[in-house]
Amino acid sequence: MNRDKLIKQIGTFISENDDFLITSHFAPDGDNIGSCIAFHLMLTDLGKKSLIVNEDKIIDKYDFLFRDKSESYIQYSDITEKTEFENVIVLDTATFDRIGKVSELFSKDVTVVNIDHHFTNTNFGTINLVDGYVSSASQLVLEIFKGCNYNITKDISDAILTGILSDTGGLKFQNTNIEVISDVKELMSLGSVLPDITERLFSSISYEESMKVNKIASEIKLYGEERIAVAYNDQQNNPLIENEPVLMILNSIEEAEVTLFVRRADENKLKISLRSKSEFNVSDFAAKWGGGGHKNAAGMRYKGTFEDFNADVLDKLRKVVMDKL
Repeated sequence: MNRDKLIKQIGTFISENDDFLITSHFAPDGDNIGSCIAFHLMLTDLGKKSLIVNEDKIIDKYDFLFRDKSESYIQYSDITEKTEFENVIVLDTATFDRIGKVSELFSKDVTVVNIDHHFTNTNFGTINLVDGYVSSASQLVLEIFKGCNYNITKDISDAILTGILSDTGGLKFQNTNIEVISDVKELMSLGSVLPDITERLFSSISYEESMKVNKIASEIKLYGEERIAVAYNDQQNNPLIENEPVLMILNSIEEAEVTLFVRRADENKLKISLRSKSEFNVSDFAAKWGGGGHKNAAGMRYKGTFEDFNADVLDKLRKVVMDKL
């Protein structure tokens, strides 16, 4: 099915239904959050009911995008009554399992609209609009809204721009192309203030949080021969709110082409973000452990200690990177 027909099909799905669940992958990032909020705001403006549910907490710095967070978003663990939804919109999620426990809210007769930009997407939806060549799910959301002739207000524009900026690193990553710049220009014409949102996303951090980031940064390990840098944090002892400041520091290390941020979430459970500034495909590597993402940005989980991770995953990564150098 071609792009225009898919967008029309999504528009029909929205017009024929009134109650929607919106969700995305656990550990929400800016594109995840921006695209979800944009869809919620649009459905609200169309007179529809919708609720955003994620397995994890949304970082407070994104609260400016909500009209009313208490009515728009709920963390899965806070649900008291397990309502089943027949109409679900899943954004920025490559595989069904990355929805996590939220999938328990899907009815047996659920219709799932899968909107995503990962090459590794498994087309798990009833309707699948997937394009690995766009910068973000938020960019696809803008295309859908325009294709359905929806009115894009400033607050919807702000949410979409937040998602695009997040997944392009403030328009600095390699996925920033002329289409991205054109969309940003259009969103600015709708009232979104680029410097304001950029400041909120990339240049605002509390003193307490900066001290936590500094502690992690001071212990970064560089494997110079393989050009790999690794940061580690025990979230239980040093509860970092957001990963992005550490990822930005890792990305700025001149001697490193591949970087990893490893977080201990709880006993023997690690979450890992991988980044690449070279031709090395971190998504392909992460897929060997059930993870995935993009060529230059991916994520995975690992059961075991940090020492286990070093002896297993990191050792294999060092060997693979060396073979490609």
